[in-house]
Amino acid sequence: MPTTKTKPILLQPAWKLPANVKAVISTRSNDFNLATHVNDDPNNVITNRQQLRNYLPSEAFWLQQTHSDRVVKADISQTTPDADASYTTQKGVVCAVMTADCLPILLTNTSGDFVAAIHAGWRGLNDDIITKTILELSQFTPKEMLAFIGPAIDQECFEIGAGVRESFLTKDHDTSTFFIPSINSSKFMADLRGIAEYKLKQSGLLAQNITNPKICTKCHHNWFFSYRENSNTGRMACLIWKE
Repeated sequence: MPTTKTKPILLQPAWKLPANVKAVISTRSNDFNLATHVNDDPNNVITNRQQLRNYLPSEAFWLQQTHSDRVVKADISQTTPDADASYTTQKGVVCAVMTADCLPILLTNTSGDFVAAIHAGWRGLNDDIITKTILELSQFTPKEMLAFIGPAIDQECFEIGAGVRESFLTKDHDTSTFFIPSINSSKFMADLRGIAEYKLKQSGLLAQNITNPKICTKCHHNWFFSYRENSNTGRMACLIWKE
């Protein structure tokens, strides 16, 4: 990917936020990759992160994402901790997750008391990273929480093996409704968005407080990075902070 000095194209989530909370989503426009682990020129990534910084109150709190269920408090004294979700109650601290088909999930509440960002692929969903993030925020009432599920791969584009489906059903058989048979033998199409909504509701969020615009990264790979479209691809970021 060539080094670029073109300004990033950032999207604002179609999500009603409290006045003191801001959120943005980066796109793949001009190869605006923000990840250091995807065979990109490191100078390109540095340049892109510097450009992104111009739109943020501080450097984003980047994570070393490993499809885990680990949740950390965003602390600017830490450097890229191994985790797949972060949260903060501090102003000006930017929680961020990078994705290229997995679900980016942003959280706050009606009063803007906190912000959180979750990276949830099928492994994270199955290991209850959503529930564990909300448990870290136990001082806040789930019924007052707001969730946004960002651009990610949709069910019609996400084929998985029978073993993945079985791992979900073993933990919670009710998740069977989120899998439909594929045209390919012993394969299934998985509705990660549906599972995420289900987990959010299980954690106490109200259905009307969950925003899920269902923008598929693979179907819209000209706008968003998609690993299923091309495994040699960059990562976009979903970011949220308090002002």
